[in-house]
Amino acid sequence: MKKTRKHWWVWLIVLAYIGWIFSNSMMVAEASQEMSYTVTYRLLAIVNRYGFWVDLNQFHHYVRKLAHFAEFSGLGFLVALAMCICPLFRWRIINFGLFLFLIPLADESIQTMVAGRSSEVFDMMIDGGGILFGGFCGYVLILILRDIFFHPKRKQA
Repeated sequence: MKKTRKHWWVWLIVLAYIGWIFSNSMMVAEASQEMSYTVTYRLLAIVNRYGFWVDLNQFHHYVRKLAHFAEFSGLGFLVALAMCICPLFRWRIINFGLFLFLIPLADESIQTMVAGRSSEVFDMMIDGGGILFGGFCGYVLILILRDIFFHPKRKQA
């Protein structure tokens, strides 16, 4: 009897998240900068409150790069969970590798078609690092949950 995949819905969540990432990439430069400057000013207020003074433009640059990393960490986390629940392919490394390379490439390619935006190889590397980090965190969480809930109770000596 053929094994059915009844948990395919987890990949719909991953696809929805990818859609959100791509929608962020489709924002024109002015809208994207306005959003990131809003976050930058709020974070800068917190940093300044503790007596640290940093250059606004440099800080804004790091906030944008951190946003790339965080956005793709979420994707890596979701992909790791989806792979463990319902893998697309037999080998999990293929599942993860597709997302590790194709989604950052597609994301940066989309940005080349948007007014005022550009594609950067360094951003693709940050995106890939975010996917790896999020995937690692998701996989560790799965290992912990499996150990807690799905292993028989160990006898105490």
